[in-house]
Amino acid sequence: MSFSYKTKIQLHHTDAAGVLFYSKLFELMFEAFDDLLDKIGASVAYIIRDSDFLLPFVHAEADFLSPVFVDDKIQIDISVDHIGESSITLCYDIKRGDEKVAAAKTVHVAMDKATLRKSTLPAVIRQGLQTYISSS
Repeated sequence: MSFSYKTKIQLHHTDAAGVLFYSKLFELMFEAFDDLLDKIGASVAYIIRDSDFLLPFVHAEADFLSPVFVDDKIQIDISVDHIGESSITLCYDIKRGDEKVAAAKTVHVAMDKATLRKSTLPAVIRQGLQTYISSS
């Protein structure tokens, strides 16, 4: 099972030719990730304001398979590739209708907010993401 996030490509996401600018894909992926965190009860606001942990990106990669244009409606499906002792790996399939236009992956590491050192993945993250573990 994957988590799905839908959005529309706005002008500010594109370059002068109206094509999705590469770095904006990562912004859209973060919006989807933020929505997923909110759904599992660990919103970005909660992490920043109330938790004792951080969950920064330590790796991000993307393959662009087809141009995406202003006004295109896209869906970002997030699945969990791996849950480790202190990290998670997420996979993103970005689609325009039935066409896969990009694929991406991010790795996040749990950090203790006070020491800024790697820590055990918090239960709220571990348990919340179990539903989205990829079956492949």
